[in-house]
Amino acid sequence: MSAAHELNRAREALGHIPPDLPRDEWVRAGMAAQAAGLDFDAFDSWSAQAASYDSRAARDTWRSFKPGKGVGAGTLYRMATEHGWRDDAKPTRQAPAKPRSKPQAPTKAPRPGSTPADVWARCEPATAQHAYIVRKAAQGVPLDLLRVLPQGDPLRIGGHSMAGALVVPAHGPAGELQSLQLIPPDGPKMNLAGAPMTGASHIVGTGDGPLYVCEGIGAAWACWQATGHRAVVCFGWGNVSRVAAQLRQRDASARLVLVPDVGKEPDAETIARELGAAVAALPEGWPANSDVGDLAQRDGLEALAALLEAAAVPEPPAPLLTPVSVLDVHSNPSPPPRFVWDGYCPRNVVTLLGAHGGTGKSTVALMLAAAVSTGRELFGAGTDAVPVVFASLEDGAGIVRHRLAHICQCWGISPAELGALHIVDGTENPELFASEGRGPGDVTPVYAELRELVRRTGAGLVTIDNASDAYGGDEIQRRQVRAFMRSLAAIAREADAAVLLLAHVDKNTSRARKAEGGEGYSGSTAWHNSSRSRIFMSRAEDGSLTLEHQKSNHGKMRAPLALEWPEGGLPQAVQTLSPVVQGISDRVNTKALLRLIAEFTERGEHVTTATTSRTHAAKLLCNEPGYPRGIKPADVFDLLRRAERAGQLVRVMRSAENRHQKEVWELTPQGREFAEPQPIALTALTCADFEVNAPGEVSALTALTSQGGTGGSARAEEGAEGGGQ
Repeated sequence: MSAAHELNRAREALGHIPPDLPRDEWVRAGMAAQAAGLDFDAFDSWSAQAASYDSRAARDTWRSFKPGKGVGAGTLYRMATEHGWRDDAKPTRQAPAKPRSKPQAPTKAPRPGSTPADVWARCEPATAQHAYIVRKAAQGVPLDLLRVLPQGDPLRIGGHSMAGALVVPAHGPAGELQSLQLIPPDGPKMNLAGAPMTGASHIVGTGDGPLYVCEGIGAAWACWQATGHRAVVCFGWGNVSRVAAQLRQRDASARLVLVPDVGKEPDAETIARELGAAVAALPEGWPANSDVGDLAQRDGLEALAALLEAAAVPEPPAPLLTPVSVLDVHSNPSPPPRFVWDGYCPRNVVTLLGAHGGTGKSTVALMLAAAVSTGRELFGAGTDAVPVVFASLEDGAGIVRHRLAHICQCWGISPAELGALHIVDGTENPELFASEGRGPGDVTPVYAELRELVRRTGAGLVTIDNASDAYGGDEIQRRQVRAFMRSLAAIAREADAAVLLLAHVDKNTSRARKAEGGEGYSGSTAWHNSSRSRIFMSRAEDGSLTLEHQKSNHGKMRAPLALEWPEGGLPQAVQTLSPVVQGISDRVNTKALLRLIAEFTERGEHVTTATTSRTHAAKLLCNEPGYPRGIKPADVFDLLRRAERAGQLVRVMRSAENRHQKEVWELTPQGREFAEPQPIALTALTCADFEVNAPGEVSALTALTSQGGTGGSARAEEGAEGGGQ
């Protein structure tokens, strides 16, 4: 069997299946049609015959189909057979002929033809007494183009007998008989199987004047009765746009009036704008799927005539692209960007804070919420004192309250001061955005509730913890990600607030400790491209944290910020020393290291110059009294290399216990003189040996070593124990 013949067979089978199926069966039929080789157009044309047709839903559903999920072409043919399809292509198995003693019974007559022309030829003229015409109160409507299928006719559609059905011809664009709609006296409307309705229509009445474009024949009859003007039947809402476009192409000046059922008004306005047509919609309050026929039966034909007469072309929609004034940028300047957290979180946009799980981003985000709600600085950067909404979608209320209590204790904040902080637990219903399959997705009722909370509280900062819980779509689908980020930006713009979205990083980024160029965010690049400010937090092997500002569209990026998280405390900024104070601190630390190396040498124990050995200088000396407290191994190696360049240390080869030679550090006479034999207390920093020339530097260092500085610990403080750094 050729491929073309097989496609025609699949198309015929699909046509025998009624599209008005329950959703799960409709989806199953679509998957089977795809497996049989049919394309979206075939599926869409078939679906358009259903009264509940939704073009967007049809396209999104088709895109969600994934081959090989257990639904094959055989399902299509089985479903079609259940609805009366006869597979003429299926070979019949015939047993070999045997001699018979009795005469053979006569064979059954072939099934009557089921093409539109065949069925139409068997029909009888319609009368005003048909049950459907009576039910629609359509007495007096033209009957010359209508027929009735005789009683006893064998035609069945979807398992239903069509005997006695009113038959409405559906004509193609060129006037040819394309299909039939059959309306049994006691059953639903059924389209003739195997004869698609795509682009087909039926006109009620003759003459000039307006053309009322309706979904079904009942509405068309009512329009004709009320006005005497022609009405066009489109056999389903999915066909309206095609038929209306054909009518407009035939007559560019015709007055087209779309007459939608209740619920189809937005689609009707869209079609009307494209074609220059008017829309006659039912007043508010009618149940879904009501039509003008219902209005005529309740309120009379005069009320319907008034409604149709008042039909108007919809106003053009607001422009999607808004012009921007450029001539008055000096005389009427726009205000500069404003930040809720200075430099980091601009208002009206979304800021992304990314980190690997367990790094502490939730704690830092809650610290920011507490700081903003009370107007405190965080890590040396100022904040606006504004209300805050903190949506915890990952951690429950107990965890958040525990963290907040610790923040209040460490910062000396009374809980009574946090009246502007509004925390909500969304762990049971976390999704703000959801998408089925590969469609565009949409916001959820939880999003609407969050948006209302932001409006009601006047929040200037909205924190969402975190993206993996809030986002119910495919993280690699750029369209979905951007739609989600736009929905958050809409909250930011509406409230003139900053939105901070927390996000996990992928494992590869975490292992490589990469944060540059947008790395650190799994999935589509739309995550970091859609944010206007982006912050990345990472943890080093020694436990120290780095807060790196990766992106800033509304201002200069902040410099990377070193953080430390002391035991029992909170993350805090490591105090940056001025060049003079840093120099003094380095000299103190160098003296302490040289003294320890001298003591080891005098005991016959040597300090290796290697930096990767299990007994390198930092590991060997760190437990000794006088070792600079808090100094990092990298700083130790750096200070020793500087001392070498200054002529205070030399590398010599010494024999180890295993008689192998190893390179070790030893002090030069100059180094011994610099190190001094006695410990040096920090109070000795005022002596002339330190050559402090800048006014105030000594007092600054003294203050740092005694108080620790604001927001973090100074390196000078860390060496105060045991005689200095």
